[in-house]
Amino acid sequence: MSGFDSIPVVLGQSDGTFRTENLKPLMLQIEQALQDLMAGGAATVIDLGAMPFSKQDEQDLRQRLGEGEVSATLNAFGPTLVQETAIPAVWLVEHKDAEGRRLTLHIEVARIPEILVTPKEDIAEGLEELKGRNAAPEGPPDDSS
Repeated sequence: MSGFDSIPVVLGQSDGTFRTENLKPLMLQIEQALQDLMAGGAATVIDLGAMPFSKQDEQDLRQRLGEGEVSATLNAFGPTLVQETAIPAVWLVEHKDAEGRRLTLHIEVARIPEILVTPKEDIAEGLEELKGRNAAPEGPPDDSS
């Protein structure tokens, strides 16, 4: 008999209501992240896939945080869904692959989620594109290319 025989094993409930009891600590972590954001502007990302977190926990979290007014969908290598919660500056960000399977789900505590911030390089490219369009003759865009 090994020492492992004395460790109790508890299987998850089959009715889909299994909870990890991580919701309360997570909510306190979000509260601290909001305080940090207010104090110094530092954003926080909490990866829900990096901790024990069940489907029931996620449902409870979504209910506790509520749904805000802003949402966005980005399409790059698969959809990314960004949803503001009813708590300002608390965002749910879900990345999926091209087949729609979830890759990651995280909470981002920030004024705006990082994925929605335009990179400086893209701004420079956009500026050059706009200069080219402004230098072109007036009229409808040429669709022949």
